[in-house]
Amino acid sequence: MKRLTKEESLEILFYAFLFFLWIVWAWILPFNEGPDEYMRSRIVEYIVEYGKLPTGYQQEIMDYSWGFTYGFRPILPQILEALFVRIGMLFTTDTFSLIFAGRLSSVFCGLVFAGYVRAIAKKLFSCSRMQWLFTLLTLCLPQASFLFTYLNCDSMALMASAMILWYLIKGMEDGFSVPTCLKLSFSFAVCILSYYNAYGFLITGALVYLGYYLESSRQGEKRWKEFWSKGFLILGIVFILAGWWFVRNYFLYDGDILGLRTQDAYAEQYAMDILKPSNRQTYQNQGRSILYMLFCSDFISSVAKSFIGVLGPLWYALRWWMYTGYGLIFGAGIVGLVAETAGKLRSGRKAVNWKKLFWHLGLVTAILVPNLLNIWYSYATDYQPQGRYSMPMLIPFMYYITRGLSFLLTWIGKRTGELMRKILSAGTVLVCIWIAGCALFCVVKIMWPAYKDVEDKSVVRVYTMEELYGEDWEEGK
Repeated sequence: MKRLTKEESLEILFYAFLFFLWIVWAWILPFNEGPDEYMRSRIVEYIVEYGKLPTGYQQEIMDYSWGFTYGFRPILPQILEALFVRIGMLFTTDTFSLIFAGRLSSVFCGLVFAGYVRAIAKKLFSCSRMQWLFTLLTLCLPQASFLFTYLNCDSMALMASAMILWYLIKGMEDGFSVPTCLKLSFSFAVCILSYYNAYGFLITGALVYLGYYLESSRQGEKRWKEFWSKGFLILGIVFILAGWWFVRNYFLYDGDILGLRTQDAYAEQYAMDILKPSNRQTYQNQGRSILYMLFCSDFISSVAKSFIGVLGPLWYALRWWMYTGYGLIFGAGIVGLVAETAGKLRSGRKAVNWKKLFWHLGLVTAILVPNLLNIWYSYATDYQPQGRYSMPMLIPFMYYITRGLSFLLTWIGKRTGELMRKILSAGTVLVCIWIAGCALFCVVKIMWPAYKDVEDKSVVRVYTMEELYGEDWEEGK
């Protein structure tokens, strides 16, 4: 039997830590203490009871406060959750135990996500310490960990984003072989059927694919026939795996393939008066600009804070030192990234490497798209400055933060002695331990004290709008 290396043993311990962390968190958390869990659970209950998919019109899954259902949007995560619930029903009829069974689908997506993130780390960083720093920043961010503990769409979207990036990396290595193209197609389909905010990765995939063949052409390899044939293969497989949902929407909702226009019409008809789209006070219908919202409101600070972590139903903030620590890490990473970029620009003009250029364009797109959607939604639809709406950018964002930190540490190390290099190396290890400790702290010192006295965790706690959004929630501020 092959003996495990130190690195392999450490990885196994890390996966066990994540599994323990997420499964305990999922058990501690009462029902609907994750955002929108109740509305999504209605879809799960419908699938389990009737054995078929609901339409957006289904009264059984309607929320009459907001006046719509999540049945208008892709529901692959709820299909997987229903499968886990059906398996759970073989062993128990306890209500909360079945909720927990459904949540295990999010834990499952998290573990798959972790496997791909670890593989990506090894490809993107040559230094083991930087590999682990990237891994921990991505997987142990409190808000990200929270997403892998309750019923939502975000967990599957994050899993899909990691799959897409991994198979893009593999494609650039093996020339986008047919097996890699098929796996990439499957990853795109999962992304499409999970969460609209993650659709930036579809553009990322197209850019990276194009950049690879542009670079091949620059080097004298005429492979455009292959570019088109494999491109159409990917598109065809994606259409077969995911296109049915949009064809279904087209016939169900009078040509509305995304379902969003029909959802808004439903909300206008059935929502509480104050929550009807036409009655919501937004910065747009008040005649304010997007810039005004960004710089004269709490939008940026709220999104940044809740990207790091605001747990439960936007109710439980982290400790100040956790926000400060992550702020310092992100700040140092950005400084290092800017310094690296400036250094490369000063080094002189070189021949364009299309593969690298389009790789970075793809990653920047994956960062920009969810944030732009987040901004526009708060500006034009419903002011909800939440970091989880920007969470699809997690991997590329943490890649650039880690890259910046790596450059900064290398730059300092080259200008100091051996002792300082050892201190920086030990400091990186301590930062990794601190990051893992923050995630564990969230469970032990924030979630457990908040919910340890809840007698029946299957009962939905009702929050007032003032509790969730503040006393001035009606004014959209």
